[in-house]
Amino acid sequence: MLIARNLSVTLGAARVLQDVDLDVKPGELLHLTGGNGAGKTTLLRVLCGLTASAGSVLVENHSPRSVAGRAAFAFVPDEAELYDDLTIAEHAQFASLAYAAPLSELHDALNAFGLEHRFDQFPAELSRGTRQKVGLALALGLKRPLTLLDEPFGTLDTDSRQVLRDGLSALATEGRSAVLTTHGGELANLKGVRQVTVAALQGTSR
Repeated sequence: MLIARNLSVTLGAARVLQDVDLDVKPGELLHLTGGNGAGKTTLLRVLCGLTASAGSVLVENHSPRSVAGRAAFAFVPDEAELYDDLTIAEHAQFASLAYAAPLSELHDALNAFGLEHRFDQFPAELSRGTRQKVGLALALGLKRPLTLLDEPFGTLDTDSRQVLRDGLSALATEGRSAVLTTHGGELANLKGVRQVTVAALQGTSR
């Protein structure tokens, strides 16, 4: 599903990641842990091709920077990035067209987060937490082979946290994978979870 080798990132004078090897198998939920500044977010951004690094990353045997590689994953940062001039319904339509994904499944995912009454609203009309629900719903609804999430539980209410857990569990059951960061124990009791501390990846194979 995902193979990363010898990833190293230097930002300014600081070495953020050094010689990281990582493998993610189909049906696996990889939980990245570590303290602030450990490099969790940087590692996620390298895996999805947004931050340059030494070494190599393959998603479904493709570079994440290639067209085929980008089509194989969905990424939601800790603040969902939405288009200001598109309604929520238009975001779903755009995602459906861009990824050749069934629009009905995107609508189902949005509805699961309780967003059925928000379809005609623009991002500026939504709270940060609601915008995050939109981003997470679209990512889960796309059902990519790989989903990458940075602190997805941070702004969610109790019901939405359970929706996200259920969505991740469903992805794993379908043989899809996810890599995510979180400080809490939100993934406890979910099948397919493997926890890895980012500091322990430095200079080792995992």
